[in-house]
This record gives sequence, C-alpha cells and structure tokens, in this order.
Amino acid sequence: MQNGKRNNATGKAKIYIDTCVLQGILSKEAEDTVFLNGIKEKGWEIYTSIHTLMELLDVAKDRKFLIKTVFGKWQSVNFFLRNRDKKSLNINELEDVSQELNSFFIDHKFIVFGNITEDVWNDVKLIVEKSNLHYSDALHLAMARMWACHILVTHDQFFIREGNRILKEAGTYDEIRICDIDKVEEVIADLQKMKGMKRLQLNGRD
Repeated sequence: MQNGKRNNATGKAKIYIDTCVLQGILSKEAEDTVFLNGIKEKGWEIYTSIHTLMELLDVAKDRKFLIKTVFGKWQSVNFFLRNRDKKSLNINELEDVSQELNSFFIDHKFIVFGNITEDVWNDVKLIVEKSNLHYSDALHLAMARMWACHILVTHDQFFIREGNRILKEAGTYDEIRICDIDKVEEVIADLQKMKGMKRLQLNGRD
C-alpha cells in the first residue's frame, strides 16, 4: 500500500464516506442522517468518490426497476431478480434516477468528490493482492488514502475487520482507520494521541 498523497493542511478531521452509508442517508435512515449532519456541524471535511456515485446509480436503477416491475406490473420478486441485469428503464425513468442523485449532492455540496487517478489504481491493485477485500472496497480505501483521510466510514463489518488488518500490516493504522458511524469520535480521539496527529481538531471551528 502506498502512503496518502495529500497532506492535511487544515488540521481538521477528514472523513471518507463509502456507498452504504450514503445509501442509508438517501433512504432517510435516521442514524445515518444524524451522523452526516453531525460531521457537517463539527466542520469536519467530508469526502467520497466518483466510484461511490456510480454504485449509488446502480442501486437507484435497481430500486426504480423493482418499483416498475414488481409494484407497477404485478411481477414476482423472482422476475425482478432474474432481470435486474437486463433492465428495461426508459430514458425518462433513467433521467429521474439521475436527477434524484444530482439533487441530493447539490443539497450537500460540502461532500467533496475525489477523482480516480493512476496512483489510486496502483494502490487498489496492491490492496487487492494483499487482502480479501473486493476491488470495490479496495477502491474506496485507496481513495480515502489518496485524500489523506483519517477515517473511512462504512457499515460493512468485514470491510472494517479486513481493512484495518491490512492497514496495521502496512504500518498506517495510526494514520487512517476504518470504522462504523458509532465509532468515529472514539477513533478520532484515539488518533489524536498518535504521533503526528496531536493538532487534529475535533471541532472544525476551533
């Protein structure tokens, strides 16, 4: 694994949010929504990636196709499962999906999108070669490292265990960690105690 490419010039806590957390926010899950609003209130920096947007588009298309077939045409759930990879959404339905996501991110402009670079792909390859992570999770981790984020937030417990294992093996566990939303402040406080993290602000307005 390569070291993060960007420095934390502001001294603020930097949080990368993966797809499942943003999916919860879009679904108006109370816990995820409170978490995002809390980060914004603290003034922490929030990041995700273009890859996250692509995954959210896939989820949104599945949802649209489910509603269209199972609820709209009285098809069975098995029909949806058999045909989800060959959807028949028309242009208007596809535009509805895109507009919903675009509106969300316009309303949440404080979420910064990171582009996938050649260095990120190289890091993804190394992560996948040295772990049991799916390439999609490896890409989230590589993006979080590229932005020198302190925490990658996910609900995926396997991602948390396996990702932290390889971070420890790479000697970067004191720089970035992976955790669920209920552990973020605890991890940030712990990272403050580590070398080079003493000036990390728990509150971005300090």
